[in-house]
Amino acid sequence: MRFALSTAVVALAVLSEASAMMMSPRSQHASLARRITRKKRCIARNNSGNNPGANIAAAPSSSSSSADASQTPSGGNNNNNNNHNNNNNNNNNNNNNNNNNGGNTGGITSAAPNECGFGAVPYPTQDAGPNGNIEFLNCGVRGGGWNPPRITLDNVICKPFSEVVNMPGNPFGGCSAYSQIFIDAGRDTGIPSTLLAAIAMQESSCQPWVTGRAGEVGMMQVTGEKCPNGYAGPECYEPYTNVYIGARYLKGEIDRAGGNLLLAMGFYNGWYVGLTIDAANNKPSCGQRNNLDYLQFVFNGYCQGVDPSSVGMGTFRNVC
Repeated sequence: MRFALSTAVVALAVLSEASAMMMSPRSQHASLARRITRKKRCIARNNSGNNPGANIAAAPSSSSSSADASQTPSGGNNNNNNNHNNNNNNNNNNNNNNNNNGGNTGGITSAAPNECGFGAVPYPTQDAGPNGNIEFLNCGVRGGGWNPPRITLDNVICKPFSEVVNMPGNPFGGCSAYSQIFIDAGRDTGIPSTLLAAIAMQESSCQPWVTGRAGEVGMMQVTGEKCPNGYAGPECYEPYTNVYIGARYLKGEIDRAGGNLLLAMGFYNGWYVGLTIDAANNKPSCGQRNNLDYLQFVFNGYCQGVDPSSVGMGTFRNVC
C-alpha cells in the first residue's frame, strides 16, 4: 500500500512536470502568478489571525514626526525671511531708484524751499539741478551760517547706478571696475549706489590708493580711526573695505541727522550747521578748505550722471 502510494505521488509529479513543459511561456507565467497570489492570501490570513493590527498602517516614529514638524515651520520661516529679504531688497531698490520718487514730480525734488529759495531745474547747470540750486543747498554760508534744507533719501533725485554707468560720457569710468561694490553697499545700507559712487568720484576719482592731505585714505577718503584696528593700514585702502566703511559711516550720519541726507553729506565733508565762507576758507592750505561747491557737484552733477566739469559747475571755487 505504501509502495503504491509513493508510486502514485511520483507519477503525479512526473505528469505535472510534463504538463508544465508542455505549457506555453505565457501559460507558465499565468500559473506562477496564480500560485503567488494564493500564497499572499494565505500569509495575510495567518497574519490577520495572529496580529489584529497588522493591516493598519504604522504611525510614524516620534523622531520622524518631530523632524517633520520642525521642518515645516522652518520652511515657513524661511519663506517669511525670504519675503522679508525681498521686501528689504525692494526697499533698497526703491532707494536706488529715487525711493518711489518721494512725491517728486517733473524731475525735480519735492524738498521744501527755504529762505534761500529753491531754484530746482530738471537738468544740471553751473549752479542748479534737480535737487535745487547751489544757494538752496548752501543756504546761509554767505551770511549767518549754513542752514541746510531737508533733502532725504525719500526725495533726493539720484539716477540709478545701472542707468548712469551706461550713459554716454558719464563720469564714472574710473569706478566701473568697482561697480558691484557700490551696488552691494547701496543695497546693504539703503543709500543710492550712484550717491556712493559720486562720493568716491568727488573724493578720489575712484582711485583706491589715494591718501588725502589730512591723511584720509582710499576711494571714499575715510579717516584712520574708522579703519580696521583704528588706523589707516593697507587693508583700509582695499576697495571693498573702504567703500563699505564710507557707506556705513554715511548711513550713521544720516541717522544722526534725523534723516536729513544733505546735512549728513555736509558732515561727511567736514561741514557743520553754522559754517560760513570765512570758516570754510580759514585753513592752513587751500587744499584743506571745505569745498563749498561739494554739494552741487554731488547732488546735481554726479547723481545725475553728469561730470561737473562738463557744464562748468560751481560758483564758489574756493579749493585748489
